[in-house]
Amino acid sequence: MPDESVDFYPSRAHVLTLALGALALVVLCAIAARLGFDLAQTSDSRAALAAVSVSAIGVLVFTGLGLLVVRRLLLPTWPVLTLDDDGLTDWLPNLGVEQVLWSEVTGVRETRVGFRRVLAVDVADPKAVVVRQRTVLRRVVAAANARLVGTPVVLKPGSIKCTMADLEAAFERFTRPDAAVAQG
Repeated sequence: MPDESVDFYPSRAHVLTLALGALALVVLCAIAARLGFDLAQTSDSRAALAAVSVSAIGVLVFTGLGLLVVRRLLLPTWPVLTLDDDGLTDWLPNLGVEQVLWSEVTGVRETRVGFRRVLAVDVADPKAVVVRQRTVLRRVVAAANARLVGTPVVLKPGSIKCTMADLEAAFERFTRPDAAVAQG
């Protein structure tokens, strides 16, 4: 096994798309809040008050998320994927499966999710990987990946600043070190 790690950083295009999406949701929630406020002024509708409340919360939440995304765009200081002697650490925000040891990995293959090419990392016990995720969102995404692709570990080169070939070559270095030595 190599003695160093390989780090992959977020794709700026992906982060920019997330930032624009957050901005669009802030604007949509603000419009809904304004419409609900106007309706609440002219009627005694509880639905209008609920719409104002939910929309105002949406503005706050999506503004906060947008600021986190903008920070990530301006300061991409930590990797979203690291391969090292122990295994892989996938820190893609809210979607990555965190750490998977090489002893759990049974194979790596290219596949598709919808129209998107992804790298599926097959693991010996997919359910164990799903269960150990720290957040509900990570567990839901890992379980969905397991149903769609057969493994909870799915890496999307569009979200990571690399090509599919870069990912495959890095995985080969760690999962098949003899082949990497022969090529190098």
